[in-house]
Amino acid sequence: MVTHGIKLAQKLKFSPRKVLVVQKRTRLVRETLRHPCYVENLETAGRHDDLIAIKRRHDVHESNLSIILTELRRHFDEVALVDTINREHVEWADVFISAGGDGTFLNVASQLEGGKWLIGLNTDPERSVGHLCARSRSKKTNLKYIIRQIAEGECVFIKRSRIRVKMSYACTVGDVQIPKYALNDVYVGETSPTRLSYLELQIDKLPAEKQKSSGFLISTGSGSTAWSYHANALDTYRTEQFLKILRDSGLTNKKLNSTEITDVTNRFNDSFIYPAEDRRMKYITREPLQNSVFRAANVQGYAESITIRSLCWNGKIVMDGVQRKFNFDDGVLANFTTSDCDSLNSIQYVD
Repeated sequence: MVTHGIKLAQKLKFSPRKVLVVQKRTRLVRETLRHPCYVENLETAGRHDDLIAIKRRHDVHESNLSIILTELRRHFDEVALVDTINREHVEWADVFISAGGDGTFLNVASQLEGGKWLIGLNTDPERSVGHLCARSRSKKTNLKYIIRQIAEGECVFIKRSRIRVKMSYACTVGDVQIPKYALNDVYVGETSPTRLSYLELQIDKLPAEKQKSSGFLISTGSGSTAWSYHANALDTYRTEQFLKILRDSGLTNKKLNSTEITDVTNRFNDSFIYPAEDRRMKYITREPLQNSVFRAANVQGYAESITIRSLCWNGKIVMDGVQRKFNFDDGVLANFTTSDCDSLNSIQYVD
């Protein structure tokens, strides 16, 4: 595995000199910037326990960030630290390090063109799983170890697929390429969660189909552990109820104990996770309306191309969270695809 990682690293030309570390803004920093009296207000409101917890998470991040900077400077020529990036940063750096969790990784990824190097380092593994961050198969969370493995190229390198969106307008605007890419997922639907989303979908070359639902979700392999995963996931209660119906219908006489039910549930949920390099997109119609007028037939699957026509009142396309959203008015077409040239170079495992 290490050999494979080194060969792939050489193929992807991983030999950085200039490293830009983009740190997350902790809640303490973010809220203090918005409200300079934030700490005093918490104390006045009697929220001492909340304040202690917020400061604790900030201190954990700062401590791990210090380790990251020390170790990176030990292995690389130039290392700089920022909390937001601009065009000058993008042009200067050979590799970008997101110091935070998955949210920080997504924020940095949104600023980068295809072919760039982005590596995530989790600064609070106690509170963040960090699916997008470099991690150890042996569950080691020691940042010194992880950074040393990265510097020596003893890693599993991957190209994370991203979704590109092209909008087509019937008026004089014509086709518009959205200058951002979705690394995890794209939501398409009404702005208000209480209003049904009305969309006309064409999946690959299948016939177009009109659907009403709670919105349409498109994800990548990277996003298959995020929103897409939880949109599909069963809990043990539903699994147990489904098995009970099978027994009551005479389709099985098998009765599972709680451990077996948990195992079946986990296996079902994990079946929807697929590799970050996979060019396919996973799509899910969220809570499709099924009645005598509307019948949504194609509500879930994988596709290479998805075209959606908005029939919404106040539609939006939201990419990797609310920070990047675009109007999707009635009649507008949006095409979703992936391409190798849009992928990000990254690291998944360090051993």
